[in-house]
Amino acid sequence: MVVALANGPGPQRARPVRVFAYDPLAIEALSQAAQSKTMPETPAVAEAQMASKTGRRPGQNAPSYVNISGNFGGVFYVTGIGSATSQSQSNFISITTNRALTFSANSFKPLLLGNSSEGAMGSVTYTMTLYQGTPAHVGALVSGPVSGTDVAFNGQTVAVNLAQIPADGNLVLMISRTLNLTGQATGASTLVGTGNIGVTIN
Repeated sequence: MVVALANGPGPQRARPVRVFAYDPLAIEALSQAAQSKTMPETPAVAEAQMASKTGRRPGQNAPSYVNISGNFGGVFYVTGIGSATSQSQSNFISITTNRALTFSANSFKPLLLGNSSEGAMGSVTYTMTLYQGTPAHVGALVSGPVSGTDVAFNGQTVAVNLAQIPADGNLVLMISRTLNLTGQATGASTLVGTGNIGVTIN
């Protein structure tokens, strides 16, 4: 999920052009705050995690496993006026596995202001790439990059087969986003972009 906070323009000559600041961790704080309001008895989850312990990798005696940890959301803080595009900002999802996997983008939508679609105010271009390695040490390219803007990102996939998985099982999924704003994005507004990255264990 991407949140854009745009300050009001005020007198045009007194306001700078668009200035973008990105915080990949702020989205976790927002999610935890929302969870604490709706589910006060449930501990907040700081990271999206999944583990699969069923089945076996061909030729291996060890149980198969898939461990995924990370956050692909973030918050853009925006000031200034006019049309502008942010620098690309990336989040890294850590994966450890001995199974072939496919990652698919789905349910991505235009920017929302409350419950209203506000595509005229701007858009988000997403890119997804899969590498060997870890977030701290990104290695060889495995799959991608694939890109799309808002709903056009839906259906994009990256995948890894057994032969591409390194001996230590470490992979990293990079999700990048670029925020594009038009001159219509004014006032103290919060624009939200949502979407899901699904994983299929092959």
